[in-house]
Amino acid sequence: MSSTRHRNSRNRNQSSSENISKESKTPATLFFFFLTAFIFLLWGSWLLPVTDPVESNYALTAKEMVLSGDWMSPQIYGTYWYDKPIMVYWLLSISYTLLGFTDLASRLPAVFCGALSVMILIWYMIRIKKDNIIAVWSGVMLAISLEFWVISHAIITDSMLLLFTIPTMLSGYIGAMEGNKKHLVIAYAAAGLACLSKGPVGLVLPGALLLFWCLSMKSGKMAARLFPWQGILAFFLVVLPWYGGMVLIHGSDFITQFLGLHNIVRATSSEHPADNHWYYYLVLLPAALLPWTFTSFYEMVKGWKEKIPFYKFLMVWCWGTILFYTLMATKYVTYTYIAVVPAIILAAFSAPKIREGEKWPSITAATGFFLFLAIALAGSFYIKEGSWWVLYVVIIYAVYALLIRWKKNIGRRLTTMAAVTASVFLCLMMEGLPHYIPRRSAVDTASEIFERKGDHYFFRSYPAGYTFYTGEIATRLVPPPVNEEKRNPLWNEKYVMPSISDQEFMEKHQKQTTPVFLFVSKSDEKYFGLWFYKHSFMPVQQFINGTIYIMTPEEDVPGSFKEAKEKIQDEMEKDSENGTLPPKPGPSGN
Repeated sequence: MSSTRHRNSRNRNQSSSENISKESKTPATLFFFFLTAFIFLLWGSWLLPVTDPVESNYALTAKEMVLSGDWMSPQIYGTYWYDKPIMVYWLLSISYTLLGFTDLASRLPAVFCGALSVMILIWYMIRIKKDNIIAVWSGVMLAISLEFWVISHAIITDSMLLLFTIPTMLSGYIGAMEGNKKHLVIAYAAAGLACLSKGPVGLVLPGALLLFWCLSMKSGKMAARLFPWQGILAFFLVVLPWYGGMVLIHGSDFITQFLGLHNIVRATSSEHPADNHWYYYLVLLPAALLPWTFTSFYEMVKGWKEKIPFYKFLMVWCWGTILFYTLMATKYVTYTYIAVVPAIILAAFSAPKIREGEKWPSITAATGFFLFLAIALAGSFYIKEGSWWVLYVVIIYAVYALLIRWKKNIGRRLTTMAAVTASVFLCLMMEGLPHYIPRRSAVDTASEIFERKGDHYFFRSYPAGYTFYTGEIATRLVPPPVNEEKRNPLWNEKYVMPSISDQEFMEKHQKQTTPVFLFVSKSDEKYFGLWFYKHSFMPVQQFINGTIYIMTPEEDVPGSFKEAKEKIQDEMEKDSENGTLPPKPGPSGN
């Protein structure tokens, strides 16, 4: 009797969903979802400064684009730089033009792309599944999943890649399944925009996934549909103006740097060998999907028996992406970001079941939800500066509503989980991240360094955020390598900031009267402690993320420093006589 009642309830829900799905396609309704997601993601973004070492590169390049008036060729430190395609710089430059060089303007493109991704996903799910509940919850679950929320605030290219991958994959699915040429043209045009966001992977990976899915369906006809000449033409119309223009302007420099170093070398030689583990993304994906991790995996297992075409498509999209990037040499947290979308869609298949109180979908959703709350609670203990009482109140309410009143809140369980998750993210945005993010930013140190009159240097690592916030191009001081991870020396070509070896630095400034300031980041303190010339510097100001030093003339160095320096020099000279060490530190070779 109970199963019959649940089945009838599902049928009524599905019928109701189909009846109102047309209404949900209206621009006003879709705009509501966009606006809600936009406000949710935007809230508090102005509190987050630009971080180093990644975000500041994009922010500074876009700032130079606006100031130079050259919106074609990306530049950083006045040097042409081909790290990424143009889309991220265009969106940031538009934002800076409208709002100035502010932290809010830096975050706005990612927020916009995130909100637009939510809206577009809802539209596609209505189009494919004809189920309003699954469609809406696909968008809601995506908006409040951990990795999506993080990257929708980040100044990187991945939010744009995700935005354009959604129509590439889902229009590709519609086009192949239905023989709909219009959607295939949309897929190719979106792939072109993805290539302008991230590079050739915007076409290569979706194309390979769609082709593999068609072959898994044992349908040569569907596979043949993936190559309409109209779609291929649309792709080239999108990408050629910029890619072709860059080749005409910069020739082989652009080809060897962009395609060679930043694509081929990245795929074949790890930039960070310590992270090159086969299980890297298998660990990352469950964390990325929180709080919907177990719900997604439940639907993956449950759908295996039936293996309907859309289920197989989502599984190929998700796990094909994981496999593709696992085979790549360089591993990054954001590389498999697009795999979040199919995993979240699968999780949304459980939404009607959770609303009806089905046992296992409800339990899996609650498990991921409370795990997420536990991680948020641990984060509040780690970031002690914030005022966390609102977070604690929200968690207490969640325990009351979803544990104490579990049986009485059957129809409201999913809504409660979503509302509490969104509230937790807002607490993190207002109280947690504004205290944590400055530790990874030059925002606090930049003005202090800049206001000290003299020459400014950065030891070993160079924060582009310093130049973004001050406008000054300082110099990177490069010590000899000490116990560094071994990697392809071609990666050194990434560094285009002004640099100087430590020996050249000492020769230049030994007799100079102008004050010389050196900033050593907290992560580089261990290298600074091993540096031969460290006793020529005295600390003048310490920050949470590093220390400012001033170069001190020999006669002003304290006696203990002099003795330590002489002792090190004597030891090095003895070692050099034994053939174990060069007589003095040589150039860094950078």
